[in-house]
Amino acid sequence: MAEITTFLALLTSLAICVRLITYRAHSGATHRPGASLVAWVLIASTGGQALQILLYGPRAHVSPWQLGLLLVVLLLTLQSKGNVARILRTDP
Repeated sequence: MAEITTFLALLTSLAICVRLITYRAHSGATHRPGASLVAWVLIASTGGQALQILLYGPRAHVSPWQLGLLLVVLLLTLQSKGNVARILRTDP
């Protein structure tokens, strides 16, 4: 079970990282430093998580709870098409 959880966490982390890196703002979009910082932290964290799993393999000890969080972040990232400002937006 641990190997499946670790493998799914690797795929999820890579998917989040790649989607955020490949985000392209539409014309007329404004730069938001706060959202940019959050995007940078997400890219560094998910990329670092993927690298750790690749280096340590099954010994990376990914819990099902971590995988659950990664899946939620992945769904939010895909729904917003990589736009972190849209993820952070609170108005309806």
